Amino acid sequence: MSLNDTLISIVIPTYKRPAALIRLLKSIDGSRVEGFDVEIVVADNDPLASAHDVMTDFIKTSQSPITHIHVPEPGVSNARNGALHAAKGRYILFIDDDMEADLSWAQTLAHCAMALDATLAFGPAVAVMPEQDHPLFDYMQPLFCRVRDYETGLIDEGIATGNCFLDRGKESLPSPVFDPALNQSGGEDDALFDHLMNQGAKVAWIKAATTLEHVPESRATLSYVWRRNFAWGQGPTQHEADKGLRGIPGIFKWMIVGLFQAIVYAILWSATKLFRHPKAVHHLGRIAQGVGKVFWTKRLSPKLYGV
Repeated sequence: MSLNDTLISIVIPTYKRPAALIRLLKSIDGSRVEGFDVEIVVADNDPLASAHDVMTDFIKTSQSPITHIHVPEPGVSNARNGALHAAKGRYILFIDDDMEADLSWAQTLAHCAMALDATLAFGPAVAVMPEQDHPLFDYMQPLFCRVRDYETGLIDEGIATGNCFLDRGKESLPSPVFDPALNQSGGEDDALFDHLMNQGAKVAWIKAATTLEHVPESRATLSYVWRRNFAWGQGPTQHEADKGLRGIPGIFKWMIVGLFQAIVYAILWSATKLFRHPKAVHHLGRIAQGVGKVFWTKRLSPKLYGV
């Protein structure tokens, strides 16, 4: 497919969250990027097409050109691949349906990424909890954030597809771009980032390109905190395992790191839990990350998509 070098495509996969999707669209509709046209591509991954009616109504009055497609087979890779197939722009801005931005977001993320000659770029995602007065949520909220201490510039890690810039005109992309084998467990974005970084792709952090991520009530639980952080913890060890024999030293390194991390935070969790201090939530997440580094095999990866 021929890509349009003067078009930026904002790509949104969505799954059974029509109200959240409209909140996001209202926040970015009419986005402008100097020197480029902007389109929005929405991929509805619900087999029952739950976004159809709200999208039909929204498109009638939208300021931005919007393409709405239905990708009926559930799976996060399926949704992203379907949206990418429909997107015409060389430059992609990924944002998830539970997120929210403002009209400056696309301009900031795209222009800063291009100025740094980056293939991939990421911005902060700040979590918004569903009940601000819940006693545990102040301690749970950082565990849902994707924020780094970097200043704007080149970095050496991939972060997440939500709030992400991708230049499809530089390094070669895998086919399909996102691995369908990771449809349910997630990690499809890490696999893509590794593929590009192994080719020498430049990766950037854009500090000012901030988004909000609204945490639904179904995820604002300690069990989900455990699953999410366990999956994050698996990432570094799985990355080494994907290297084959070359990755064996790295596998052992991360397993040892994870073991010590789990032990240290288990002690801290026990103490804070004993005194009923809400800081125990933070320590629980860190235990889960450590355990994930030890029990890293993909057959143990929790199902996160669709939850």
